[in-house]
Amino acid sequence: MSMTHPFDPDCLYELTEEGNIRITQDGKTGFFTGEGIHISGEIRSADPQMCNWITNVPNPDTQLTTSRIAGRDDAGESVSSHLGEF
Repeated sequence: MSMTHPFDPDCLYELTEEGNIRITQDGKTGFFTGEGIHISGEIRSADPQMCNWITNVPNPDTQLTTSRIAGRDDAGESVSSHLGEF
């Protein structure tokens, strides 16, 4: 999982195998916890909301229900197919 910061597209937030966040920008790197606390590296500040967003990746094998993504209900049917029912 990785994404660029919406306000700074040159800043890349990536989830490491250890479950931390690696931020890279302009050839510099920093490592942070999922709460945005600095662990190591040249980059010493992070957006805690971005760190939380990146580390909050549910494991599909351990989820109790199917996640609701992109306008679909838990059964995977399109929400628009149910609009006539209301």
